[in-house]
Amino acid sequence: MQLPQRLKADCSACVALCCVIPPFDAVQGFGFDKPAETACHHLCADHRCGIHDRLIDLGFPGCIAFDCLGAGQRLTALAVERFGSADWRAQPEVARWLFAAYPRVRQVQEWLAQLSLAAAVSGQAGLQALADELEAEAPRWADWRADELVGWQHRVADALAPLARE
Repeated sequence: MQLPQRLKADCSACVALCCVIPPFDAVQGFGFDKPAETACHHLCADHRCGIHDRLIDLGFPGCIAFDCLGAGQRLTALAVERFGSADWRAQPEVARWLFAAYPRVRQVQEWLAQLSLAAAVSGQAGLQALADELEAEAPRWADWRADELVGWQHRVADALAPLARE
């Protein structure tokens, strides 16, 4: 079973948000400790990894295992739409917006993945309908207030809860 294309990472359409925004720890397979909102020191100016072909050898299996589920490219596209650029290095206002929005958008992409897979496995059309409703909100995810995020969190959890009992 595969996720829809919109829920698959496309690093070529992203400005390396996963290499900048989340913190990571050496003990979690990231080679060294990195604070949040700090670029990995292997990140090149073109937003590509300078050691991508040697990640495992250099102690970065966590980078290979990580999957943003398409949050990076979705948010990069929204930044370009909003600001005309997703250049977080040169534009502090873009950086602030991306850094604040990424955790939210990443979480929503995870909910979409869960709902999509659960709908496919269970055959419950209501799960896919909820995923479609959530997807329709995509242009607003980056700007959701905390209460909107929590509201969706409860809706998704409530929809998936019966499957955990089966």
